[in-house]
This record gives sequence, structure tokens and C-alpha cells, in this order.
Amino acid sequence: MAESENSKNSEKWEVLTSDRYLKIVSTVISLATAAIALPLLFIRQVVGAPAGQSISKLITCSAWVAWLSLTLAIAFGLAYSWVSVRWVKCALGQPTKLPRNSIERLADTLFVLMALGFVIGILAIGRFFLRICLAP
Repeated sequence: MAESENSKNSEKWEVLTSDRYLKIVSTVISLATAAIALPLLFIRQVVGAPAGQSISKLITCSAWVAWLSLTLAIAFGLAYSWVSVRWVKCALGQPTKLPRNSIERLADTLFVLMALGFVIGILAIGRFFLRICLAP
């Protein structure tokens, strides 16, 4: 009886923890999605590029790195969400195609890659803003 109770408490704790990670992933995806548009809005609004003029000359390598990194962060976050559903299924004792430790390792890897992509993207946007603002 006590073993069954401990197992249920463990499952509950694991599912709650997974839910908290998913909230972080959701926040990162939302922020990364919004941040993708920042360089374009910044050039139009702050720098004052004319509406009919191409802004391609003002887009630096930092902006491209930011877009790529943030897009990868979004993709890794979505993949993490999918793997997390499989992990919860496994934690609740349902059959899955991969063993639990493989699912956990994959989820951990995707989470770290998402976080790295987000941080690199935000740093690249910061560098882009500094270069645009400090340009003559």
C-alpha cells in the first residue's frame, strides 16, 4: 500500500515538474516570436527608414544571427513540447516507443538547445541595436 502511494506521489511530482518546464518553453517561444520582428520594427520606427525604401542595407549579420537563433529556439521549444507529452505518457505508465531514459535525455537536450538559441538570439539583437544606434 505504501509503495503504491509513493509511486502516485512520484508520478504527480514528475507531471507537475514537466508542466512547469512547459510553461517556461511556452514563454520562450512567445518571446522569441516577438523578438524576431524587433530588428525590422526598430529600423522603421527608430532609425526612420522611409516607408518606400528597402531596409536591406541596414540589416546586419547580427540581425541574421538573431533570426536564425530565435527560429531555432522556437523549433527546439516545439520539439520539446512534443517530447514532453511522450514523457508524461511514459511517467503515467503508458507504453511509448522509446524507453523513458531516452525520452528524458532527448527532452533535456532540446530544452538546453532552446535556451541557447534564445540567449544567442537576444545577444545578437542587442548587438544589432548597438551597431545601428552607434552608426554614424
